Amino acid sequence: MSKKRCEIICVGTELLLGEILNINAQFLARGLSQLGLDLYIQTVVGDNEARLKKAIYDAMNRAEILLFTGGLGPTRDDLTKEAVAECFQTELYLDQDALNEIKAFYALTKRVMPHNNEKQALMPRKGQMLKNPHGTAPGCVMWDDKGHTAFLMPGPPREMMPMFDHEVVPRLKAYSDSALFSSVVRVASLGESRMAEMLQDLMDKGQNPTLAPYAKDGESSIRLTARAKTKEEAEALIKPVIAQIRQRLGKAVYGVDVKNLESVIADQLTEKQMSLCVLEAGTGGLAAKRLQETDRAEDIFRLGLSANTIEGLYKALGEGNLPEDPTQACRELAALAQKRFQTPCALVINQYGSSYACAALLNDKTAERAGAFPLRGREYYSLQAAQNALDALRLLLEED
Repeated sequence: MSKKRCEIICVGTELLLGEILNINAQFLARGLSQLGLDLYIQTVVGDNEARLKKAIYDAMNRAEILLFTGGLGPTRDDLTKEAVAECFQTELYLDQDALNEIKAFYALTKRVMPHNNEKQALMPRKGQMLKNPHGTAPGCVMWDDKGHTAFLMPGPPREMMPMFDHEVVPRLKAYSDSALFSSVVRVASLGESRMAEMLQDLMDKGQNPTLAPYAKDGESSIRLTARAKTKEEAEALIKPVIAQIRQRLGKAVYGVDVKNLESVIADQLTEKQMSLCVLEAGTGGLAAKRLQETDRAEDIFRLGLSANTIEGLYKALGEGNLPEDPTQACRELAALAQKRFQTPCALVINQYGSSYACAALLNDKTAERAGAFPLRGREYYSLQAAQNALDALRLLLEED
């Protein structure tokens, strides 16, 4: 079987102008990846016949499998089927089965079918209908004499996604003898550039699996992607590389294929049957919010308290003697909160200006951090302060 290349073409002026988010392309890209099919280019084109045809011809020069979303409606600006049929040199005809499907949908919804909906029942001579039980626009698959195959799907995601899963994927499997499987190693307190530097040789020689570093929301990650026939074969390729990454990055790795840092902490606390309280100054209660959004929140989260300044937190607890040293102030406040709210674990964060200090207290053990951030704005400072504090708590829980 020769290797097939894919391209995605999303049709719609509303996508081109950014009026709606193009989640179709993301969904299709993930689906093709899971099938092990190569995707190099995605295109968004407006409802313009000439530009759409050019996009189709360009894609035909690069790929054998084309996937379209949008432009299958009943109005004049719905041009996808007509444009693809012309580029593929096949005529359209009124398919009675497709027309019956559309009429049945209108009958089900107790509406009268407008005459222009017959346009949606046009099907290619060199092709087949793809059923759409969720709307009035049947999709279709068509092919030409040069080895190209096109899958045309409606634009609304609630119609496109089930059509892809049930109608397109079974057909695409004929073009794939393997699939792509991925694992993500999540890293805290280590920037993307430093992480990449420590793993550069693994990334340079990585072919199967491949390694790709990412940075997001105060943390870094590295995605390992293996091509294999089965998940077990992929795991056999990925696991030894993950072991090397763990050895090099050490405690900076907080999990593999985990949701986020706060979920790891919530699992740790649940395993130890512990609860915690969180006191924050300057972060807007960000760390507490993240912990409260975990699946384990009801089991582990006792109380969250937020104030603009650490002085406000001290006053809320009825204490007035605030130590001058920010780290010491966090440590003493954590001990007060631990005692006041009867929790074995307390986390205190103080973000002030572009600096922060934090203290995590677990029974009689303490983890502390303090530092300053680059001048990037309050949202960045809050995010980084919360992330550093949660990571300090994570390490304290691991050591306990």
